[in-house]
Amino acid sequence: MSSLGEYLSRFDYAAIPLHRGPTGHLQLVGSLNGVRVSLLLDTGAGHTVLDLAQARNRELPLPEIIQPAGGLGTANMGAYRTVVRQFALPAIEENDFVLAVVDLSHINETLRAHGAAPMDGVVGADILERREAVIDDKHLQLYLKRTGNSRAARTRESPDHR
Repeated sequence: MSSLGEYLSRFDYAAIPLHRGPTGHLQLVGSLNGVRVSLLLDTGAGHTVLDLAQARNRELPLPEIIQPAGGLGTANMGAYRTVVRQFALPAIEENDFVLAVVDLSHINETLRAHGAAPMDGVVGADILERREAVIDDKHLQLYLKRTGNSRAARTRESPDHR
């Protein structure tokens, strides 16, 4: 463990291994309702996102969100929201977790073109803020607090927060 990891462990942080994919993106593995998911780490994404195809394969309910999603390489994409029983990263678990759901096929096409495996989703700012993330790029570690910051979660989930 790096000296940063040793220091953060005193503050109840868990180390989550990252790897750098062929495109240079930081990637990690988690699970959704107990099933493995491959994820990109995206500090610029406002929410944690699941690919639409993955959501349909898992038969998750998909009520459409009225306001289209932006970002992820598009300006006006149809977006959905779903609640999953469990979203987990190593040593971290979120229950009854709200995920944004969008079509990530354009991102997965780019990944495949570079010889990378497709991603099931993206870890975004909702997790990073709630768990007070620290990213150690040199040692490819994501540190998240084991206990989430409920104030950050309420701010992020507030209907007035955009």
